[in-house]
Amino acid sequence: MTVRPPAGFPLPELVLVANRVLTEEAEALRTALEDFSTAPRPGCPWTQDDKAVADHAGPEAQGRARLLRYARHQAMLIYVNAYDHLLTLARALGGDGAMPLFSHASLSRVVCEAAVRFAWLMDPGISSEERIVRGAVALFVSADERLKSVRGLPAERFDRRVHRQMVQSCAAEHDAVQELITGAGLTFGHRQNGKTRTRLELESPKVSVPLKINITELMAALLPDSPSWYNIGSSVTHSRYWGLRDVDGSRPGEPLALTPNVLDVGAAAESAISASGLILGRCGRCYGHDPAAHIKRNVERREAIDALMRRATRSAWAHIPAEAQQRGPRGRQT
Repeated sequence: MTVRPPAGFPLPELVLVANRVLTEEAEALRTALEDFSTAPRPGCPWTQDDKAVADHAGPEAQGRARLLRYARHQAMLIYVNAYDHLLTLARALGGDGAMPLFSHASLSRVVCEAAVRFAWLMDPGISSEERIVRGAVALFVSADERLKSVRGLPAERFDRRVHRQMVQSCAAEHDAVQELITGAGLTFGHRQNGKTRTRLELESPKVSVPLKINITELMAALLPDSPSWYNIGSSVTHSRYWGLRDVDGSRPGEPLALTPNVLDVGAAAESAISASGLILGRCGRCYGHDPAAHIKRNVERREAIDALMRRATRSAWAHIPAEAQQRGPRGRQT
């Protein structure tokens, strides 16, 4: 559902500015990553990773080279997912003269999750071996979750042959990923019971990465300005009452009186811009470029939102009026 202001009321300035700076940020992110990736600097983490797998021969080395390619492929798709949701967030905020009630929170959350996953995979401060193991963890978790999801489908709702083929296809992918991982010299670590897998390990050099990728912890570590918004945004994603009721001015039992929370829009935009900056910074350093100038403009875009949010706390337009002053038409919900 989107909401349009009443006749005679423009969209809040905060929403219009968010639309502009998010659009600018998405284009800046795309352009910067294209520039970085087409000109890796000698000795950068990207070329060091290539050298690490090229310096060795044999099946294990070939397996690690494949795992590195999978890590990079995952990172690229994660970036595309972030970019897609960043641009969609911009378009949702005033792109057609209206604004959403809730979806800005979900769109921003996806950008944030994608950013910290990208940053975890493409961390320029880790060794090539750890990047390979992290990529293997992400690849295994993906195959494992896909297989569990398909096995959880009610078989009676499908043609038995089709359902069996789906399970077999996912199981084959799961087995192939596991074979690739162990063939590259990585081993699964277990809990003390010896049954539950908890980590992937490399013996030399010593690397150990948990199989559980904790997004909440990554948010707190990598986007320290945004974890509170991320947690609040989860209330919308999971349709928690406390996160939904803020846009409703009515009491239980009365007709809904829906009014978008403009400060929530600002928080969503700020968090998405910070997430974009995280991707941009990690990517730049991975390719050996100094991302400082790009990060400076990223910060300026966030500050443009922040300044309007501070004004909004002391301004009558913190919410779109549900009714024009005195007597007038109500805002239209579409």
